[in-house]
Amino acid sequence: MKLVMNPSARSGKGRKRWDPWLAALRKASIDLETVITTGAGDAREVARQTRGACTVVAVGGDGTINEVLDGILLSGNPELVMGVLYAGTSPDFCRFHNIPVDPQKALQTLLHGKIRAVDACRIQYLPSVDTTPVNAHFGCSCNIGLGATVAAFANRHRRWLGDTLGTGAGVMRAICTSKSVPCKLVLDNEILPITSFNHIAILKNPYIASGLKLDIDLQPTDGQLAVVAIHDSTPLGLCRIFPGFYTGRATASPAVFMRTGTSVRLEANTSQAVEFDGDPRGWLPIQIDLLPQALNLICGGVCNAKSFPDVPQLAKDGSPYPTPSAPTGRARRPRRAAEEGKRQEDT
Repeated sequence: MKLVMNPSARSGKGRKRWDPWLAALRKASIDLETVITTGAGDAREVARQTRGACTVVAVGGDGTINEVLDGILLSGNPELVMGVLYAGTSPDFCRFHNIPVDPQKALQTLLHGKIRAVDACRIQYLPSVDTTPVNAHFGCSCNIGLGATVAAFANRHRRWLGDTLGTGAGVMRAICTSKSVPCKLVLDNEILPITSFNHIAILKNPYIASGLKLDIDLQPTDGQLAVVAIHDSTPLGLCRIFPGFYTGRATASPAVFMRTGTSVRLEANTSQAVEFDGDPRGWLPIQIDLLPQALNLICGGVCNAKSFPDVPQLAKDGSPYPTPSAPTGRARRPRRAAEEGKRQEDT
């Protein structure tokens, strides 16, 4: 098992979980290799260069998860399995795949969960304007329009504003400067009737980010992705739609188009930033293809601590609970026994 560990996850607070996790895995006699990342792209390369049968575990947030997922799929190695020990702030991938974020239950799932072949998405995009397209992969969503602006703002201010407030503030800020962009949107070789957009999301996961979600019937192994386009909206109209992304009902708005499929191409006549799985990545045009059941992932199942007595108990911040000390001094009788003894004395 190879643990790819991001020390920057949750602004560095995620490291509190490392030692208890490592101790528990060693106690379970797991053959471990640990790699601590030092910058963007490290986790991807570690996963991509892994040879043979191995479980590669993303220890961090959604950015680390995406890099490990991307590296595994770029490797072309069918013997790799992905695991997650979550130490980030916005667990959209984990929520979709029933992977607990509680440190104890996450550890139980890694050791005892089921391996499922789940869907992922391949994306081709421009890493910078006027360059050669590159391929990457994502497991949650790709956003064009508001998305890259929101992600950049939230990533800069999350430490002070928190995850939900930082993302919400980023959305409102992006709405105020939003303009409709002419585009060509193609789904499964059909040109869709969307000639301009304020925002387009291509989703494999209905949980977008930090509480934002959509009531779309997507499943980890259904072989489908969803295209959601907000079009022909003013900033005031976007403000009216925005609450629906917290209730999940935004797709009920006439200004929101939604369709499912397996392949998407998006072009625009101006440079538009592309974000996927929580980070700004590059620029349009993009080509996205669903890869059915391409990723072997350890997913959640039954997470009952009583079923796994060999796994140490961890607190929610990842630190071990103190071991109960042995009782000292004279043992007290149970209350019922004491009351019975008193009644006998009275008689």
